[in-house]
Amino acid sequence: MDHSALRTVIGSLFLGLAATAGAAQAPPAPTLLAAAPRGNPAGAQDPAAGKQQEPPLPVPVDVEAERDGAPVRELTLEEALRIGRVHNVGLQAAKLLPEQARMDVLLAEAGFVPELYGNGGYAERVAPQRNFFSPSNTSQTLDATLGWRQRVVTGGLFDLAYQPTRFESTGATGFLPPQQFTSTWTASYRQPLLRSAWSDYNLAPINQARYRLSQADADYDRTVQDTLLQVVQAYWELVFARENWRVVRQALAVAEEQLRITNERIRVQALAPVDRVADEAEVARRREDLITAENQIRTREDDLRRLLYDGSRGDLWRVNLRPASPIEVEPQVDDLAFEPIVEVAMKHRPDVRSLRSSIAAAEVALLQARRDTLPSLDLIGSYASNGVRDEFSQAFGDSFDQQFPDWSVRLEFAIPFGNQAARSREQRAEFEVERQRRLLHAQSLDVARQVREAVRSLQTLAQSIRATRVSVQLAETNLRTEQERLRAQVSTAFEVQRRNQELAAAKSRLLRNQLDYQTAQSRLLHVQGLLQAGAE
Repeated sequence: MDHSALRTVIGSLFLGLAATAGAAQAPPAPTLLAAAPRGNPAGAQDPAAGKQQEPPLPVPVDVEAERDGAPVRELTLEEALRIGRVHNVGLQAAKLLPEQARMDVLLAEAGFVPELYGNGGYAERVAPQRNFFSPSNTSQTLDATLGWRQRVVTGGLFDLAYQPTRFESTGATGFLPPQQFTSTWTASYRQPLLRSAWSDYNLAPINQARYRLSQADADYDRTVQDTLLQVVQAYWELVFARENWRVVRQALAVAEEQLRITNERIRVQALAPVDRVADEAEVARRREDLITAENQIRTREDDLRRLLYDGSRGDLWRVNLRPASPIEVEPQVDDLAFEPIVEVAMKHRPDVRSLRSSIAAAEVALLQARRDTLPSLDLIGSYASNGVRDEFSQAFGDSFDQQFPDWSVRLEFAIPFGNQAARSREQRAEFEVERQRRLLHAQSLDVARQVREAVRSLQTLAQSIRATRVSVQLAETNLRTEQERLRAQVSTAFEVQRRNQELAAAKSRLLRNQLDYQTAQSRLLHVQGLLQAGAE
């Protein structure tokens, strides 16, 4: 019998004695691990039952137990979405674009706001003597104008003005008093008959501004939904980092437990000291994984914080974030149909709504360009009532008596030769309308593709979750079986560590699939344009 076999037999004979006498002498568990089970060491014989006891898997320890001692803030996904909707810096900046577009609408509407205008002045003229009957004289004129004008949607311009005038001359004769007052009321109206005679032409700037406002609102909604999707992704990535930390820590605890058992068997000379090298290497790898997992938690916390706050409040930067939304899901996606989801997406997607507003604005510009190719023909009518006296009150009263009316009607037209500029603008507007329509068609195809991709992703993840759950169960069974085989001395510590790695990998895959499924649900809402409803 070789020395290895001899050590195995001796180890089997003294293992029970070591269980009772050596338990108190076992090395203490490292501080990063949960306390090792007390009582019978793993692999010892139960004196009462006469069989080996199955060592329980270590219980995960709370993540905050080994961190910096900062306060903990529980945060659900709904709370994160609400906070991000209000405090995200990018959204605060994007919100100003619709406000700017709203000001453009008010600016366009201001073209039909009535206008009160006026002017006034003083003039003095010294005329030389030309002959005996026309001596030199000095004349002084003081005049003012006060008026009101209004554009109408038919393109017309209405103007009502009052003009008083005081005239004084040193060269007055018996036929020309030294001082005269003139009082005049004038009403005029200018109506285009061809180029700008339609209300849709004159309202085009307002309609275009309103369509640009709708486009800005849609673009802002798209930014909101993109940001909220980032919040969802960052939230579940933090959940994955924290839960993966627990998986890694549990794997480390199993590795440490296996190292403790190996050390115990070495102590009773059932194994050679060299046999613990592999176990120590595995513990070192798991500790390295734990450090990496801890750093991932901090990184993902910062990613989420960046999306949630604008610097006005710093409480989230002083606490550890603990996601409180449930992780477990029961996928139910077998009945998802593409066509109804695509119809919803085409109705609610902000980018689709933005393109439709762009098409409408381009069509208004095309209509305006086509009207600009017509000649200009305007009908102008005016009526004035005058009063002239040497007293202002008398002149003012005469201006209402209509004793001295003054009226006129005339036509004005302009026909540019060739009209090349207007026709070029018309063709350019036609190209722009066609371009926007093709962009909408391309976007509709892309929306259908995105919906199909999102639905398939959900269905694939649902299947992966079901399959990975089975893998976790099998990996747990394999680990326990391998631990029992090791206690029966028909396996090796290497095989136990390998099964431990398989279990950790399976748990990580299950966690990854579950959280990817949660994100995929939000992504399906996002491709439909409905994600922001969850943040209201």
